[in-house]
Amino acid sequence: MNGTHLTGLEGTNPLGFLAALGAQVVFTTDSEQPRLWWSDDITPHAVVDADITVDRIADRALEVCGEWSDSAALTPRRPDGSAMPQGDELKLAPVDARTWLEHVRENDSAESLIAALVAEGSLDKQGVTKPSDLYFTAGQQKFLDMVRQILSGVSREDLLIGLDGPWSYRSRLPSLMWDVSDDRVYALTADDPAKEKKLTNPGPEALAILGLSRYPVFADRGRTLTQGCSGSWKSGSYSWPLWRKPASPHAVKAVLAHAFDHPKATNRQRWFRSWGIAMVLRSPIRRSGQGGYGTFGPPEVAWQAP
Repeated sequence: MNGTHLTGLEGTNPLGFLAALGAQVVFTTDSEQPRLWWSDDITPHAVVDADITVDRIADRALEVCGEWSDSAALTPRRPDGSAMPQGDELKLAPVDARTWLEHVRENDSAESLIAALVAEGSLDKQGVTKPSDLYFTAGQQKFLDMVRQILSGVSREDLLIGLDGPWSYRSRLPSLMWDVSDDRVYALTADDPAKEKKLTNPGPEALAILGLSRYPVFADRGRTLTQGCSGSWKSGSYSWPLWRKPASPHAVKAVLAHAFDHPKATNRQRWFRSWGIAMVLRSPIRRSGQGGYGTFGPPEVAWQAP
């Protein structure tokens, strides 16, 4: 099937998958929205409709990244304009979280991202909001500050490199640690990597931030539930489907909500083929014993069409 092949966005890498979702999200407010699917290669990559060129995606993404970086969704503030304590870490007091969510839902272009970060009423043991399972930052890292840096610092060239590949790992902008190569099993080097500044790919990182908006979170007893994730905070996993049939944004949302690996969802696997699903991949979510920094482990095939 004819289409624009985004060869840099490989479906076997969580960062590539989230970035592919972001390449579709950038057209959310446009009258023409691309369909998305995955190539039938050994390493599948993202494909969109042929009239949605790589240049069009990069140009539109640059605009949306600028809008989101300046949005209230990424700068939690109280009605008087003061910053909310621990807002950049998404560790908000219940009253602040409610105020922030209500304001963003009514006034912000990035409101869909908020629904993927925190859920009202879902608190940790300290009584502040518990973020998404895809929140991998900890310690001195401040999630929203890093997001703003990536969205405001990404260039058109970064986006083109991310979309076309190969990824260059040459930027000093932050990383949200969604690249499977960030996992420690890939860090076997002769020297201590802690002494070196981590180099990143801001193009895929920026698109993946937009793609994260496809994964809402929900309040549950004792924790926050993240669509596509299962297990506990310290021992969980993230799973995602790859499909062969072109899917509109609404179809993609439906597929993400129903086609994932979960012990309680095995009965729906008989429908996967009719939805055009080729496989479902799963990566463990690993968190360090000190600080709780997260990474994705190497993916494995959780389900594949016969």
